[in-house]
Amino acid sequence: MNKLKILAVDDEENVLYCISNTLDKYDVTIEKSSVAAMHLLEKEHFDIIIADYQMPTINGVELLEEAKKYSKNKHYIAILCTAHGTTYLFKDEKENGLFQFFLEKPFTTETLSKVVARAVTQLTKVCANGT
Repeated sequence: MNKLKILAVDDEENVLYCISNTLDKYDVTIEKSSVAAMHLLEKEHFDIIIADYQMPTINGVELLEEAKKYSKNKHYIAILCTAHGTTYLFKDEKENGLFQFFLEKPFTTETLSKVVARAVTQLTKVCANGT
């Protein structure tokens, strides 16, 4: 089986560095620009997308809306990164299936690993069920 492909999008280089080092057992693509990430999503499928909400030009919610369009009939799990204490702002988007998990910033490598492990488990179940 191929490594799961993860796209991590954040305008903070130190966050991307942390993500790529922590998730080194996966095929991780990091992108600082949400616009560039959108172009990647047009061409390539990712199993897990980690998107920071607060980014210039295209925010994380807008990016995940585009990902949903590009990934029709393909399974993936989305994780939205938000500032600590702001998850309540995105209740509707989560309930509508735009993303499945939150990752509150600042996060630890342990928290990141746990959220991604939960995402992998959910993706595996979704793929097995075909839904």
